[in-house]
Amino acid sequence: MKNSFVIGDVHGCYHTLLNLIKKLPKKAKLIFVGDLCDKGLFSKDVIEYVKQNKHLCVKGNHEYLMQTYIKKAIFEGDLSSKWASRRGWGGKQTITNYINDLKLLKKHLEWIDKLPLYIEIEDRFITHGFGLPYYKRKHLKDTHSLFVNRIHDTTFIKDWEDFKTYRVINIFGHCNFSEVLRGKNYTCIDTGCCYGNKLTAINLKTLETIEEKTDPKDIIP
Repeated sequence: MKNSFVIGDVHGCYHTLLNLIKKLPKKAKLIFVGDLCDKGLFSKDVIEYVKQNKHLCVKGNHEYLMQTYIKKAIFEGDLSSKWASRRGWGGKQTITNYINDLKLLKKHLEWIDKLPLYIEIEDRFITHGFGLPYYKRKHLKDTHSLFVNRIHDTTFIKDWEDFKTYRVINIFGHCNFSEVLRGKNYTCIDTGCCYGNKLTAINLKTLETIEEKTDPKDIIP
């Protein structure tokens, strides 16, 4: 695991991602926690980079939103979904990326459809949202949507397992903080890149972090 790094929510911040990768060891193995798309200005480029380089990635809620609504938005002009209509959801930027590149959109949607909902490497458990409270049920279909969506919400707490006793470390994104959030057996690495803060990578073995400030080219002022 020593040459493997997990990267937080990129959200279309392509230049920031490339800048961060320059700080990592050459030939490092990269794993992404999802939310490659939306909000930032270069979702298409981020997805293509991850896909072409065959990096591992779990599906985030924004990949789910993209595959659910982008066809209607582009082919039918249906912008009624919150993803497509609300600036905070970030779909508008993604639609703009693909509207003149439908061939690549099809390839990316096929790739997104096959993304796993979690990746487990030795005692590291990688999910998009906070997945540790559902670790023992990770193989159940009823649990899968929770890995993609907002499983940190209080409505789900009543269903949580006693995860504090687990001997795995959950690395996830989804909930953005100004700094990396660490617990006894979990680490959140979404540090708000698309909001002008920074993008974070974490060494899978040592859990040391490397950060890169958001490149202004990637976001709407």
